[in-house]
Amino acid sequence: MSRPISHQEARLVARVLAVGAKVPPGPALIASIPALRVTATCRCGCATIWFGPDGDATAGHLLAEALASIGGASVAVIVWSQGDAIAGLEIIGYEASGLPDPLSVTCYGDP
Repeated sequence: MSRPISHQEARLVARVLAVGAKVPPGPALIASIPALRVTATCRCGCATIWFGPDGDATAGHLLAEALASIGGASVAVIVWSQGDAIAGLEIIGYEASGLPDPLSVTCYGDP
């Protein structure tokens, strides 16, 4: 499987990086978002997607994390990296499915 990142997925990655990055992302990392290619999806059927050739972020590093909502249910959203590249967008929430609206993304600790 390989497809271009969708507009909503790209907006979500950018928003999580803007709100919850552990270290401010450089301009090259932000500029790479529209060119990302989805190479794998989560086996459980959630909206988690992976961009690298490995198909997951098992060897990756947490680049950014934030909270968001899907239909009123709270989810965690994590952007993973491998080396200098974005490797994944993970959605963690047991009561919701799909992608959260990027405008619902907030930093941990925001009201």
